[in-house]
Amino acid sequence: MDLSAIGYFSKTHGINGQLILKANKDFYFEDVRAVFIETQTGVAPYFVKVFSESNNGFIVHLEDIDSIEKAKLLIGKEVSIDTALIYKTEEEFDWMGFEIIDKKFGVLGNVFSVSDNGHQVLLSVKHGEKEIILPLVDAFIEKIDENAKKLFFNAPEGLIDVYLDDI
Repeated sequence: MDLSAIGYFSKTHGINGQLILKANKDFYFEDVRAVFIETQTGVAPYFVKVFSESNNGFIVHLEDIDSIEKAKLLIGKEVSIDTALIYKTEEEFDWMGFEIIDKKFGVLGNVFSVSDNGHQVLLSVKHGEKEIILPLVDAFIEKIDENAKKLFFNAPEGLIDVYLDDI
């Protein structure tokens, strides 16, 4: 199992050993059955009794952690989960090398650069001597073939023309 850190226990919650988890990644918390915490002897699994959202983070109640005293020993500890439970975002997906095929223009080229302007992910494609920058927006994506590394795109009218027209 591949593990990824998702945050840390910031404080106790209640009197029965619950903890507040401050997360720095989005994940499928409903599917978390165990968390993994670094100990002096290595990484130890802790099985989850309750995992729920709150205004302060997540309230986590672990098996065998049934008192404030036991919970306090875990405060400040980094928490990891199975990497498969972490959301994959478009910017985390590796678009490098994908061939972009537009509905109107056909094959535009391969992605050579990926950036994020804060609002959306941008893919840069070399088309002949020109660079075309395309926003990775669901409305423009017709199909993705991950195995063949092809992205079928339907750019809005005029977007690609801006890059191809000589001014």
